[in-house]
Amino acid sequence: MKRYSTIVFASIIAIVFIFAVLLIYQTLSTFKNFFIEYQKKELSRVAIFVEMNLKPFLVSDTNNFVQIKNLVKQIDSLTNVRITIIDSTGVVLVESRALEKQLDNHINREEIQMAKTAGKGFAVRYSNTMKSDYIYFAKKIYFSTGKYLFLRTAVGKEILNKFYVKVQDKVVLIFLGLFSAILILSFFLSRTLTKPILEVVEASKQVADGNFDVYLDERGETELAFLKHNFNEMVSEIRKSVQALVQQRNFMNNLINTLDQAVAIINSEFEIVFANKFYETLLLNKTHNLDNIRNETVVKQIKEAFYNFKDSTIEIQIDDRVYLSRVRYLSESKQIINVLYDISMIKKVENIKRDLVANVSHELRTPLTAIKGYIETLEEEIPCEQFKYIDTIKKNTERIIHIVDDLLTLVSLEDVSSKLYVSKVDLCELVRQIIPTFKHRLEEKNLDIEILCDKELPLINADAFRLEQVFVNLIDNAIKYSVRGTIRIEMHIEDEETVKIIVSDEGIGIPKEHRERIFERFYTVDKSRSRKFGGTGLGLSIVKHIILLHDGNIQVESQEGKGTKFIIHLPIN
Repeated sequence: MKRYSTIVFASIIAIVFIFAVLLIYQTLSTFKNFFIEYQKKELSRVAIFVEMNLKPFLVSDTNNFVQIKNLVKQIDSLTNVRITIIDSTGVVLVESRALEKQLDNHINREEIQMAKTAGKGFAVRYSNTMKSDYIYFAKKIYFSTGKYLFLRTAVGKEILNKFYVKVQDKVVLIFLGLFSAILILSFFLSRTLTKPILEVVEASKQVADGNFDVYLDERGETELAFLKHNFNEMVSEIRKSVQALVQQRNFMNNLINTLDQAVAIINSEFEIVFANKFYETLLLNKTHNLDNIRNETVVKQIKEAFYNFKDSTIEIQIDDRVYLSRVRYLSESKQIINVLYDISMIKKVENIKRDLVANVSHELRTPLTAIKGYIETLEEEIPCEQFKYIDTIKKNTERIIHIVDDLLTLVSLEDVSSKLYVSKVDLCELVRQIIPTFKHRLEEKNLDIEILCDKELPLINADAFRLEQVFVNLIDNAIKYSVRGTIRIEMHIEDEETVKIIVSDEGIGIPKEHRERIFERFYTVDKSRSRKFGGTGLGLSIVKHIILLHDGNIQVESQEGKGTKFIIHLPIN
């Protein structure tokens, strides 16, 4: 990690260095331009001086250039300025530092072209004659006859270069001195500025590690002093919040650990992030991982909840105890909470209750059968005027026998050891064989029955006798509570693994407040109507238990005055 003081120090140095380099460059460039401009003016003055001295000689274009050459050499020796006189065609007439015959035509020289056009010309370039860089100035000089020639003055650029190097060396030395001083000052300044910030960084690191006892010196009136004050206030508030959270967490842990239920929370990576002592003792090995739960059924239930994002409740047995395992998916945190309730006592009571019902039902069946037999005998012997009493006794006896039979059936279905006798079942054929048993009752109430089957409806693996009980109960209910219309039984392929069955009627319907309870044993919507038609309140409970034994499900939809629809889903295999 880079220190903030290093960043500040490096930033200052970088800025100063860039600024200094730009300043040096600008200074030297300005000086160079100034020197050239100065030389240009000097060359112009020398040219004027030469022109004034040449006027006596420049009477016509037939001058004696020997005398002129002597003059320009004298001026060159006095001013150290090279002087050249060139005619209008570019031929060098006089040269103070070279032989004229050896020189090329100068008409295309930059300064000559400028002078030819504008009267004056200026250039900085390399001289082929002198083999070095020169600064040139040229101007037109007119004869009395109107013709003209060019007067050119020049000075070697090496003078500028020597002076430029001296100035450059001095500027660089000054820069190095200033830069060294700024370097030292920047170092101490960066340390001074960043020291409070580093203190805050170090303190925040301690807070992150869980140490809330840090305190920063708040002396001073600068912004950094206020920063330290705010930091201390923040740490104080965090300390209070953490203490409150720790107390709350300890309270919740103690509370959860004292519960009679086993509780665990599992994250999306199948890690158990929390488990109370009861859960650890009951299901866990040493490591808190889903694969270390000792019950495969619970593991499967938790994984299915993650894959399907659905809650579920199942019964499991661990050793000699029965538990209700409830799993809930927490969408916000993408976690699963698993709670196990010990229902051993409830199951024990249920078993006692079931055994009681079974025993009582068995005990009642024999005397009830005997009573029914004697009543049938009496029907043949008693006078006709007393027959109505015997008929009432007979009907009530048959109703009690029906209740006892339903109770025995329900007890058999609720027994965990009960088995299904599975075979290939043709649902359409099964329903068609049942319908004739209801023919008389359908004709009495003027009801129609309709069977709708998919042509490609597959055979399913099921217990034919139990499914027959399902259809008998549902059709019986539909007939009881219908006064008109048609009873429909529809069977379709839901998907590759499921068959959908719908049994619907156009009867009186079920009020909304009763729909959730109609599958409870002995629950009837209309008690008086149930007694009138001999209902026991056990039929739909039997239906639901049979469907659940087949790993299916059943729902009800109903509207008062319009009818009821039972929807069943059964697996094909």
